[in-house]
Amino acid sequence: MRAAVYHGEGRLAVQDVPEPAAGPGELLVRVRACGLCGSDLMGWYQDRRAPVVLGHEPAGEVIQAGAGSSFDVGARVFVHHHVPCMSCRLCRAGRDTLCPQFRRTAIEPGGLAERVRVPAEIVQADVLALPDHLPDWAATLIEPLACVIRGQRLAGLVPGDRVAVVGAGAMGLLEIQAAVAAGAGPIAAVEPRAERRELAGRLGARAVASSDPATLADALGGELADRVFVCTSDRRAIAGALALAGPGGVVQLFAPTPPGEPVPLDLGSIFFREVSIQSTYSAGPRDTRAALELLAAGAVDAAALISHRVPLADVEEAFRLARSGEALKVVVEP
Repeated sequence: MRAAVYHGEGRLAVQDVPEPAAGPGELLVRVRACGLCGSDLMGWYQDRRAPVVLGHEPAGEVIQAGAGSSFDVGARVFVHHHVPCMSCRLCRAGRDTLCPQFRRTAIEPGGLAERVRVPAEIVQADVLALPDHLPDWAATLIEPLACVIRGQRLAGLVPGDRVAVVGAGAMGLLEIQAAVAAGAGPIAAVEPRAERRELAGRLGARAVASSDPATLADALGGELADRVFVCTSDRRAIAGALALAGPGGVVQLFAPTPPGEPVPLDLGSIFFREVSIQSTYSAGPRDTRAALELLAAGAVDAAALISHRVPLADVEEAFRLARSGEALKVVVEP
């Protein structure tokens, strides 16, 4: 079968790879669509794994079901790429994405392939049947939206919270829509690209700024934010985000900086305002179900976010679009 293999240093090639088969309790899924994530573009993160088939936002059709699996051939499904055990100390503490099983489980070979094998642990915990009205390309947003939902839960977001979103790319726009669905507001956003600022306003941000976060205070009722979601790895943006948090606020980092890249922090200001800084990584089964529910109900505008749909044969162009910033969200359709 054909797959997009990442060979490191930004090099991709569509080539033949061995086709997997479903064992007991497993599934073989024909990938119909797979979104590109920002982490797929981070060379410092992916080069150590090369050669590797990337892609962890797949939706597709079951074409082989191993004995004992709970899905029938022909079922349309979302497939999560990792699942926790739900019983270890970390899972019991609500940190299921840090579970050793979560880090160990994976689909084979990756979502940027014509077909993937889904291990039994994932089949049991986090393969979800898709409703007929939700297209495959839209279902690719389940995983990134689940990450947003988990992050907002960890941040303690509640109805009426004042929210600031720094970076209105695909993840930031999902943050805005999920916050609206959760009853938060007012919501403000910081984004340098004019077209993304316009879209942020259309999807629920009361006000947007190109860079200076101080201009957003009026939009938040004259006060600073209770919850700040930082959807960029830009160091200056991260430092600026801290100025948006009000007393007792939470600043959540949604994207990592490269190793060894320092971020300047005014620790005195953070201390006396009792601002909490936290990070969030990936999502668990409860979050994917909540994401599917929002997408199926139309609470998240998938069509507004997915700007490009590209065939697998043109995956190099898909990555070019994503890296250049010309695209908002790219979906590859094998």
